[in-house]
Amino acid sequence: MENGKVIKERRNDSPWKKYGGFGMTAFLVIVGAVLIIFILLRFDEFSEVLSKIFRAMSPVIIGIVFAYLMNPLMNVFENGMKRVFYKHARKITRAKKICRVLSLILTMVILVSVITVIIYMLIPELTDTVMGTETTEGLVDILPKQSENLREWLQDVLNRDSKISQFARETFEKAAGYLEDFVNNRFIHYTSDILSYIASGVWSVFGIVYDIIIGIVFSVYILLAKETFAGHAKKIIYSVFKRRRANAIIRIAKQCHNKFTGAITGKIVDSIIIGVLCFIGMMVMDIPYRILVSVIIAVTNVIPFFGPYIGGVPTAFLILCADPLKALYFVIFLVILQQFDCNFLDPKIVGGSIGLSPFWVLFSCVVFGALFGLPGLLLGVPGMACVYMIIKEIVEYRLKKRGLRTDTDYYIDADHVDEQELVLVDPKLDPVKISPDEYEQRIREENEALEKETDEKAEEESGKKSDKKISDDDK
Repeated sequence: MENGKVIKERRNDSPWKKYGGFGMTAFLVIVGAVLIIFILLRFDEFSEVLSKIFRAMSPVIIGIVFAYLMNPLMNVFENGMKRVFYKHARKITRAKKICRVLSLILTMVILVSVITVIIYMLIPELTDTVMGTETTEGLVDILPKQSENLREWLQDVLNRDSKISQFARETFEKAAGYLEDFVNNRFIHYTSDILSYIASGVWSVFGIVYDIIIGIVFSVYILLAKETFAGHAKKIIYSVFKRRRANAIIRIAKQCHNKFTGAITGKIVDSIIIGVLCFIGMMVMDIPYRILVSVIIAVTNVIPFFGPYIGGVPTAFLILCADPLKALYFVIFLVILQQFDCNFLDPKIVGGSIGLSPFWVLFSCVVFGALFGLPGLLLGVPGMACVYMIIKEIVEYRLKKRGLRTDTDYYIDADHVDEQELVLVDPKLDPVKISPDEYEQRIREENEALEKETDEKAEEESGKKSDKKISDDDK
């Protein structure tokens, strides 16, 4: 609205606009077909260009991800500060800026503190796990003993059957010969390659650290001016699309934002609770490596469906090296904990923010995980939820335009649809459904109105004819 009046969009209904739209559509289709053919013919060069662009944009992408993750916590602090600062502020704009800066600083301090505490707790635990303490043995001491016990057990099993023992000796001799040949003849040739891989790996680590640092700087600027970026995006959308379509795009974008925010925030809270419960359960059962295992379980639980297995297998093996019986207790406890998470905790916390069946959750994890790796596993489920929501809205809108039902249960056992069951009240307006009784009543009223209009026209024509006949008689 502008000065209390609704801004009306100027429309140009000239035929040149219609034909120009057809011509532009045909031109874009031809250009798109040419680009697809070019990409297929030069796919390697095209993928290399995309990888360069992605590498150049990686700090920005990391900054956007950090800003998106920090935004919910920052909003909580900012809304709380506004209730206090706005009551005593002389200028609302200055108070708003102060709340934004203070909430951002507080969010960064909390995140850095949490990461520092986790690292401070994990490093001693990891050191004790590997090296051991004065009272407990570490993996350095446990693994040789376990491997020796395994070797003795295998030797005892092989000695019971001469055929198996002979086959195992021949296999071990071949493996030992191949390993000796590899070390003496081939390993020297691969030394330079191994050193180059190590150097490239170290350089990649420095590159990742650099991208994370620059990404944090980008996230600060994004969070400070997030409303401005949102306004720029809306300006572009309204400048490109018609108002009705632009409103639909912005509405769907808000719904996708809510799904991503709800899914990510809910899953993080759920994983923290699962980690705390895992630590308490392991402490009650006196299972070793409590802190390390609980952190691994909490972090991997963020990944839907496959997370419990990704974190459970290595942690169970770690406990197995120390105490096989407690490893069995841990596996049983972990299964119960994950069932509690899947059937009670996760639906309560995440709730309807996802809105996907287990089939689509598994589908999104498998497909997006194969395409994009770990980011696909983390973001595949909310991304699939957004795609599912958009397709559902398009399908339901087109069904309503055709006067059809939108509930899925109606189509499960249906082999045909009654043509007069659902109709449109006004095709120019938003589609509205009416019942069969309302439809029959509307048809009856329309027929009665049509008959009445026909009778009135007949009476008018008969009256005109009678007046004409009287005038002719007078003449």
